[in-house]
Amino acid sequence: MADTESELADCVGAIYEAAAAGGDWESVGTRLCRLVDAQGAMLRTGDRGEASRNVMMRFDESEAIYLAYYHPLNPYLIQARRDFAEARTRHLTNVMLGPELVPEQSFLRSEYYNDFARHHARRHLLASLVGVTHAMPFGLFRADDAEPFGEKERRLLQALVPHLQRAVELRARLGQESQTSWATRAALDVLPVGVAIVDAGLRIHFMNAASQKDLAHPDAGLRALRSGPYAAGGVYLAAQAKDAAMTLRRLVTSATSGQVGGSMRIVNRDMSSCAVLVSPAPQGLSADEATADGGGLAEKLAMVVVRDLDRVSSPPPQMLCEVFGLSQAEADVAVALSGGASAEDVAQQRNVSLPTIRSQIRSILGKSGTENLRDFERSMASLAAIAPRGQDGR
Repeated sequence: MADTESELADCVGAIYEAAAAGGDWESVGTRLCRLVDAQGAMLRTGDRGEASRNVMMRFDESEAIYLAYYHPLNPYLIQARRDFAEARTRHLTNVMLGPELVPEQSFLRSEYYNDFARHHARRHLLASLVGVTHAMPFGLFRADDAEPFGEKERRLLQALVPHLQRAVELRARLGQESQTSWATRAALDVLPVGVAIVDAGLRIHFMNAASQKDLAHPDAGLRALRSGPYAAGGVYLAAQAKDAAMTLRRLVTSATSGQVGGSMRIVNRDMSSCAVLVSPAPQGLSADEATADGGGLAEKLAMVVVRDLDRVSSPPPQMLCEVFGLSQAEADVAVALSGGASAEDVAQQRNVSLPTIRSQIRSILGKSGTENLRDFERSMASLAAIAPRGQDGR
């Protein structure tokens, strides 16, 4: 009995820690499975029409199959949404056995069971319902060859579900009172590089202005695509080339499973290329995205940064005037020198004498405190990286 009480207390603590964006929902799922001897746990945070990943288990092949086709066929999910819409108060946090939700024979005849659930240890269910603005199904599974859940397991889960509901409400309330989600999106929108936030299934939760423009280009090797006719909906990040698509999925899986992610190169159809960096999204950003979706719970997300390798970037002339005190003519010369142009090239472009350009270059180096043009170009690149896209007219 003492051990059970200790495990219950551990579960309660883990639930509140995860809801406060300081813990790991997969850890909560592991604890719950151990508590009631289950083989799988589920908590879905998707909104009214879309499927989102199960935050209580690591994304794997079965989850990918579920999201791609079986989500809208799940009879338990259909019933949960109906219960939430028709009698939210009565059904919220009420723990039920699978046959109490969906008649046994009806479930066993379903396409969901015959083609998916029985192959992925989802035969027996112990479930409840939480949520604030929409239904969030929560449950534990056992396989066909295991005993069905009983009253003992129901009582244990019933002791935990009210805490889960309060944690969800707390997270949603904190999010409603915070402006961090708006501020995060606004800040990402002014960056000169493309930034996309994706989940383990490559579904895009957010794209900044730069990535929306880049991914929509017809020659882009990395695109934002609508899901297929049998998928649950949404927009997904997709590499056009097969090898690149496999590498991208591997990097995103790494970033959303507690590892570091990585980087890769994407070749576009016009043979230009871009660098792609995939890393775990900051925990606070994941929490902001959960708040924006109305679910209140944060799942692990990946941040994908895309930078065009063939585009020469330079800060706007006005920024050079303000930072280094250059004259307008000197700033224009500095921008013209970007990308390795020679003094002779700039003189010809600007239709002035070569001695005039050389004099302006000496003034530029003096005012910027750099020894040569290579050092100055490094300073230019640093400024270009923080200059909002569009400020220089590009």
